[in-house]
Amino acid sequence: MEERLKKLKKTVDQTAFKQLEFTNEHQQNIRKQLQSASLKQQILSMLTEAKSGVELTQQLHVRAVEQIVENEGLVYSILHEAEQQGWLMASWHEGIKYYQLTKLGTKQLQQDSERIKLTLKQRILGVRMHVE
Repeated sequence: MEERLKKLKKTVDQTAFKQLEFTNEHQQNIRKQLQSASLKQQILSMLTEAKSGVELTQQLHVRAVEQIVENEGLVYSILHEAEQQGWLMASWHEGIKYYQLTKLGTKQLQQDSERIKLTLKQRILGVRMHVE
């Protein structure tokens, strides 16, 4: 672990978070929500330049995104949904479909980022209220 992260952990352990405990169920719920939202967010953020679904999938594998292991179809589902929402534009070149973020997609990416931060903050504060 980097030195700055060790210092942060030490500081957090010495504050109000010292008595904070997450139940396994709570941890799993937070992970599940963050993973589904963050996969969409990761995909959208990777599309500032045009990429094919295959390129995206390969990059997600390199990033070790567990959700797509043996489930690459999830990437295409997200791409299709984002295209239908107007967040992506698609074009065909030599039989390969390429996707790129639109202005609306950029706006959505920013909104999702803020929403995830807020959701995480609410969940953590919800857990803190249950600390004895």
